[in-house]
Amino acid sequence: MGSPVSPIVANLYMEEVERKALGSFKGRVPSHWYRYVDDTWVKIKTREVESFTAHINAVDKNIKFTREDTKDNCLPFLDCAVHIEENGNLNTEVYRKPTHTDQYLLFDSHHPLEHKLGVIRTLHHRAEHVPSKPQGKKKEHTRVKEALKTCGYPNWAFIKSAKMHRKEDQTPAREDKKDRRNNIVIPYVAGVSEKLRRVFSKHDIPVYFRPSNTLRHKLVHPKDKTPKHRLNNVVYAVQCSEECPDLYIGETKQPLHKRMAQHRRATSTGQDSAVHLHLKVKGHSFEDANVHILDREDRWFERGVKEAIYVHCERPSLNRGGGLRHQLSAIYNPVLSSLPRRLNAHSHPGPSDLRKSHDRVGPGFTMSSPETLADWGPHPLSHLGSCD
Repeated sequence: MGSPVSPIVANLYMEEVERKALGSFKGRVPSHWYRYVDDTWVKIKTREVESFTAHINAVDKNIKFTREDTKDNCLPFLDCAVHIEENGNLNTEVYRKPTHTDQYLLFDSHHPLEHKLGVIRTLHHRAEHVPSKPQGKKKEHTRVKEALKTCGYPNWAFIKSAKMHRKEDQTPAREDKKDRRNNIVIPYVAGVSEKLRRVFSKHDIPVYFRPSNTLRHKLVHPKDKTPKHRLNNVVYAVQCSEECPDLYIGETKQPLHKRMAQHRRATSTGQDSAVHLHLKVKGHSFEDANVHILDREDRWFERGVKEAIYVHCERPSLNRGGGLRHQLSAIYNPVLSSLPRRLNAHSHPGPSDLRKSHDRVGPGFTMSSPETLADWGPHPLSHLGSCD
């Protein structure tokens, strides 16, 4: 819903709509009214259903309610199926939509084990707390186990999940240590991330894993790709259109085409861009299509770090000394010095190369566009993730 305050504002607005609707209805108002965000469970006299529906939809022109009536004495609410028994009592079971497929995270997928055990714990927690009768709980536990076994979950995973659950229940809540450091999030690589966690745990640093190379990231692109010249929050590299080895690396939060326009002209305040001075002295030029997008990063500090890493690796000739926002510690020199240069390691690309190429846009993402990084092989940073 965008801003973190949005749910609060939405709830306040809905409460006002409800107050007006219930307070101004001429008939008999509902005896029960339970709402969670935009889903409401109501008990009302049958003769008042149609009139109350029309009334509440007339209270606010921006809010329109749809109605679902009971069917076979059952009415779903969130993930609960509420059954009305013959004696008038309510019995709840787990509700699944007709399109539900029982397809959960596959056990052989490239995700941390704790995520898979979390699937078991979540479904078992729902099976234990949603059904109101013992036979309903047993039925739901059986269905969950069968569904997860179909997804490849072995018996030992259920045993391990149950042990972890009992251990959490038996462990008394303790206050966090005052000297405990902030947690870090790293991309998950099987066999490597676990070792890093053990190292960090020795220094009392919590580590969490984030799957970064998933089919969803690769295949699902609900939005149209942003044209290259409109990309913002990028680390970029500029080379002349002529056979010129000089290179400039920078970062900007502006759309790329605006930043390139600034590089082409003199500034009325402060020092002229190193790219502008080079074009003026050498008589060279460059096209926006030849600007390389090295990385994308929305966060200001992290973008400065990535710029510093690329400058250290590529050693661009046009970057002025001391012009970086972030100065890397010398402790990183042995690692960064071992990374090969990519941008100046080959001759300047020709038009045929530009047509075939792909652009690396941040760790784990590629966009088809007229750049040259992928033709030269992946950049060292293309396999690095960022820490939150």
